[in-house]
Amino acid sequence: MFDEVVPVEVVRHFCHIATNRLGVGISSKHQTLVAGRVAKRMQLLQVPLDEYMSRLEEDKDCGEVVDFLDFLRPRPPRFFARLDDHTALHGRLVGWLKGGKRRIRLWSAGCGTGEEAYGMALTALGAMQASEVSLDEMDIKILATDISMSVIDRGKRGVFDQEQLCDVPPCMRDRYFRAVDGGWGIDEDIKDMVHFRRLNLTRLPFPMTGPLQAILCHEGLVPLVASARKCLAVAVRELLAEDGLLCTGFADQALAASDTDDDLVAPGNSSETSLRRGHC
Repeated sequence: MFDEVVPVEVVRHFCHIATNRLGVGISSKHQTLVAGRVAKRMQLLQVPLDEYMSRLEEDKDCGEVVDFLDFLRPRPPRFFARLDDHTALHGRLVGWLKGGKRRIRLWSAGCGTGEEAYGMALTALGAMQASEVSLDEMDIKILATDISMSVIDRGKRGVFDQEQLCDVPPCMRDRYFRAVDGGWGIDEDIKDMVHFRRLNLTRLPFPMTGPLQAILCHEGLVPLVASARKCLAVAVRELLAEDGLLCTGFADQALAASDTDDDLVAPGNSSETSLRRGHC
């Protein structure tokens, strides 16, 4: 009863939900993985196919799809994985601090387990040190958002293994990390700078308002189909301060590109994807 063959129509519907609710396009080369995922979930839940499909439809948090996407596309495992973004952020922060700015709002969109957001905090502290400004003088907050609650929960713990810290300068690692059960825990002062929230980037309106001094959203943009990526880039820019920094990892022409459905499991839907009202 619980080892039914998963038909291609079910796979396509699973992928349609990913695109329609999350703006994510799943490649046709992953069709077998989707079928395997659905089959394993049916066995684990001990439900027949029709009941599983009903659960999928009623899953307002899209947990089934998000868990699959976490398996399909692991996040960058290291601090400062996108070093150029942090270098640019450091330069902007030094300029703002030396110019007298003390209120700073930053956003890591698609934060995963927190390496980027905590890295932004470390970069900010480095800029403060270079500008001879203390943390007590600052009003600084870093928003870290992701669609996956499981990775957010790990990010809130702030515990990382040695490999994840390999690109953190030794002096910074010694100062802001300590040995704990399960790895290396980040300093509580750093954790206090970062605020984790669940957010579906393709749903409007955003719960926060600008202006934000810097937004790093490469990881939030990567899994999206091109039309959703373009809409998100527009919405994100509306939150950016006039002199703010936006790091997407995409050239302007890539953000403006149209969808092609040649490689999607659920063709015909991605080109119509846009930011939607409400939150998943």
